[in-house]
Amino acid sequence: MKKILVDNIIQGIHSGIVVLNHQGMVVYANNPAMKILGLEEQQLAGRRWSDLFLHMEENDDFNQVIIDVIVGEKLNLHREVSYVSPARQFFRLSVTTSFLREKKTVAGIIVQLDDITELWDLRRREQLVNAERQRLSLEMVNSMKKISLSVAHVILNPVASIGGFVRLMLKRIDEENPLRQYLEPIEECSGRLENIVKSFKEYADINAVNCKDTRLSTLIEGVRPKIEEIARTLGKEIRCHIDIGDHVTAYIDPALFMMALDEIIMNSIESIEDGPGDIDITVNKTMFGIIVEIRDTGRGIDNRHIQCAFDPFFTTKTSNNGMGLFKVKKIITEHLGTITIEHREVVGTRVTIHLPLGDLAI
Repeated sequence: MKKILVDNIIQGIHSGIVVLNHQGMVVYANNPAMKILGLEEQQLAGRRWSDLFLHMEENDDFNQVIIDVIVGEKLNLHREVSYVSPARQFFRLSVTTSFLREKKTVAGIIVQLDDITELWDLRRREQLVNAERQRLSLEMVNSMKKISLSVAHVILNPVASIGGFVRLMLKRIDEENPLRQYLEPIEECSGRLENIVKSFKEYADINAVNCKDTRLSTLIEGVRPKIEEIARTLGKEIRCHIDIGDHVTAYIDPALFMMALDEIIMNSIESIEDGPGDIDITVNKTMFGIIVEIRDTGRGIDNRHIQCAFDPFFTTKTSNNGMGLFKVKKIITEHLGTITIEHREVVGTRVTIHLPLGDLAI
């Protein structure tokens, strides 16, 4: 009765289960395992693993798992590998192995096979879509870089000359001179143009050239004292919450990434107007990449403006040239990442940064 119960349980689970003895011979395989491996029970039972699979070169990674267990005696291995069945059907498998023990003696090896082909295909399609988006973003970034260099080169000298001459004239006339009402607006406008040209040059100079594996918890914790200091200066009460694992790392340029994060945080601080506010930063690592999310309880962004948020010169502030988020987008694109901004359902804004995993990064 006990054997029947155990056999029914093993046959009923979705995972494939194969049991090998200490000589590498198959002594048991449930139905899901036979379906995945593409072999019938009579083809598996009593056959050595080496006789069944080692002759197929395309299954080298699949076989290496068993070799590492039998030869290397490695415990609790877990790997994602490709497998091609005798009928030439492709599978992406999650393979987990463990020792089967009888008292203190190793009696055999249990191999658990999980078919993750659909999930793997989904992940590949997601990566291809992201790669295409990234290609288009890089094309736009490179075009804007050329334009920025041209603008900085062509406009900087005339604008600097206008501003310099106006400031010189203002120094030479007294405060009561009626010409001031004309010269002061010119000085102000030339100053704004100089700042725009400077921003274009800074944009063109952004290059993620010092990328390295960076522990995000250490980097992002540096944001907390900045938020507290700026909040005190502006007379605001802002609480900062950071949720991130200690061992999450990303292949980034730390200085550039912090520049982008500082700009986003500054926008969040400015958006919090009345009463205490919150800025939440969370980091999660998924199979598709690393997600950095910044949420605030500020006044939020108008849905009509979301599509323009990363455009150059777009701003809803009177004292801003609208180049901040434009440069943030360039920084994230330099890291082969993506960034989105959205109005939260209740209150505030959510900015989401998606960074590729280390093997897909720069």
